Amino acid sequence: MRKICMISSVLISMMAAGISAETSIPEHVTPVSEWAEGFSAQQSEYFRTSYKAVDIFMGNDVTAYAYMNLSDVVPTAMIRRTGAPSELPLREMEGIEDVVADTPLGSLTLKEALEDPRSRTQAFAVLHKGEIVYEVYPGMPRDSHHLWSSTAKTITGLLIHQLAEEGLLDLDAPVSEYLDFTKGSPIGDISVLDVQNMRTGIDYEENQANRMNPEHPVSWAFAAALSERGVPAGPSLREIIVDVPATREPNTAYGYSTFNTTALIWIIEEVTGQSWNHVVSDRIWKKAGMENDALVALSPAGEVLGGGIFAGTMRDFMRYALLFTPSWEVTADEQIVSDGYWKALYDSVNPDIYLEGDQGPAMAERFAGQGNLKGNSYQWDAVFEDGDLYKSGLCGQTFYVSPETDTVVVYFSTTWMNTHYMVPYAREIVNQLFRD
Repeated sequence: MRKICMISSVLISMMAAGISAETSIPEHVTPVSEWAEGFSAQQSEYFRTSYKAVDIFMGNDVTAYAYMNLSDVVPTAMIRRTGAPSELPLREMEGIEDVVADTPLGSLTLKEALEDPRSRTQAFAVLHKGEIVYEVYPGMPRDSHHLWSSTAKTITGLLIHQLAEEGLLDLDAPVSEYLDFTKGSPIGDISVLDVQNMRTGIDYEENQANRMNPEHPVSWAFAAALSERGVPAGPSLREIIVDVPATREPNTAYGYSTFNTTALIWIIEEVTGQSWNHVVSDRIWKKAGMENDALVALSPAGEVLGGGIFAGTMRDFMRYALLFTPSWEVTADEQIVSDGYWKALYDSVNPDIYLEGDQGPAMAERFAGQGNLKGNSYQWDAVFEDGDLYKSGLCGQTFYVSPETDTVVVYFSTTWMNTHYMVPYAREIVNQLFRD
């Protein structure tokens, strides 16, 4: 099995591409502003036939196409909506574009950063007290779907809590209690709660080094899950995960990995008897006034890739984000994010182990000087002392919610080599304009 992964065309492409931590943008990468009105028929055909799995995280022109046209490049399943879409009130607010933040691009106003071709921002929105106070689309059509990347992990985190709250799932039980195929493997011995909080100690931490190492399970997983059409299916993610060893004790480090979310997706499917996309549809999408169906990619083995290869529109991203605010009634008829969710999330934060892995220090660097960062929890990357939450996504997607101020900041981008240029603006907007 491992040999199949190691010699796959995906890994060969990855190594040939020379992926690194480089942050400059090559001349051959088109500014995303060129795609503000979408793609021509000729461009679409070219990008469809050019797609390789490595393009999901490159940030090149094929990436931009794939992010806005997911079903054109990989198999997908649908998350269905129903009923009349909820109306999102508009109230334009002055001053948001004037907010200044210190970023890798320099100390710039939001307007300057959005106009900087290096930021590769495609959509940016701010909601306050249930109203859209700022909304721009500098690099995509307003009604286009776009990849949410790992911001979609919060969906699975929410579903796991719902099932636990309803008594259908025991967070303290080992994974093997729900997934028979994990019995006798390291992941099978981990509690569902430690998987929910990404503190398993399993050697599948997701970082650039592991993605590039053809000997590492993270690299195998990308090869197995994201290959282009026509490539013979390799091992399933289930086959890969059971062979990954533990290198730490559980609950001793924040070890970010999509494998964690994937395991939770399988548990959700086992407990409910439904495919993950149908659970999301029934429990969230059909209840939140969504305007459009969403899409989630499927691996060649038929596994749902809800840990990040998920696409929806910006307006529906806003509706989803509002569920985590006091203004949830703007878009939903019932409270989907319960009061118990918030207590469990905040109680699960562990500052003592947050900096032990790779992701915690990365978050501390991104938010340096912007307030006390406590840790991670419930699939969120960062939880602040004031209760604000942040979740990042591959190539610069962002979901930032401030329950205290009833504010949301969301944006889409296709950054080169997964560089996160715009992160400081979310918290600066909240702190400068909405926090007393």
